[in-house]
Amino acid sequence: MLNRIIVLLAAITVVTFSAPAKKKQVVYPRAEIRVSYLCHEEHLKTDAKAYTAEYQMILLANAMESKFFNQKCEYIDSLRSTPSGKAIYRKMMGNMARGYVETGVLNDDFLPPCTMYVYKSKNDSIITFFDRNGSSSAHYYTEPLGQIQWQIGDSTKTILGYECVAAATDYHGRHWEAWFAPEIPIQDGPWKLCGLPGLILEARDSTGQHSFTTDGIEMSDAEMTQVYDKKKYEKVSRIEMLLAQRKFLLSGDSMTRMIIQDAPDGGKIEFPESERNDKPDLHVDFLETDYR
Repeated sequence: MLNRIIVLLAAITVVTFSAPAKKKQVVYPRAEIRVSYLCHEEHLKTDAKAYTAEYQMILLANAMESKFFNQKCEYIDSLRSTPSGKAIYRKMMGNMARGYVETGVLNDDFLPPCTMYVYKSKNDSIITFFDRNGSSSAHYYTEPLGQIQWQIGDSTKTILGYECVAAATDYHGRHWEAWFAPEIPIQDGPWKLCGLPGLILEARDSTGQHSFTTDGIEMSDAEMTQVYDKKKYEKVSRIEMLLAQRKFLLSGDSMTRMIIQDAPDGGKIEFPESERNDKPDLHVDFLETDYR
């Protein structure tokens, strides 16, 4: 009887230690608030012409951490992170290419208008910034949190029912005016803007090229997940990223100028080159201009 018990215990031990270990579940911080911003920007495309774009950005935030991103971008990134998703993405790109060749109209509505992710962490006192050049080159950098020095003014105005106070700062080459709501005690805001005693509901730069305007606020416990395929982003400095993005735009090396896709029938679809602007709108620039 004793021998049988010993054998049984040994078998249980083997099963216990040979069973595959469960993958540790990643726990992400949860938001307390979800803020939708209408982002307005003037930007260059690879024909060196200035265009105006407006699109939604989302801020998920709690008192210590936040994530600022575009939902369409996150969806496309989620597709590109799995084999089945990549097949869907390739099909979407192929349909876009064929439509352009057949009609001369580029229907790229499924593509994200903005590819940046901005994570702020008071726990680590850093900002982590992710972005892409075109469809492939991906970079990220980190920088200290709390670099913005604000001057709080006396002016007030109401935004979405909240009384907001004016503040101004010079940051990385641009002068910003912002409006924050002391009633919402989360010291955060769109993009990298933060550090005021209340949530920033509106911000615009002095040239009018860039602005963020809140159009929705709600309570939320959504997870602030990390960027898909984070390992594919190469770490660079902030200035290196900006220089690379400017070079990319001015060189015209873009999928909208020359895309070759594999068609379902095995053929190739090639985009014709677009005309370059003889007088490029070089006064239009990124959110940060101090890289020059």
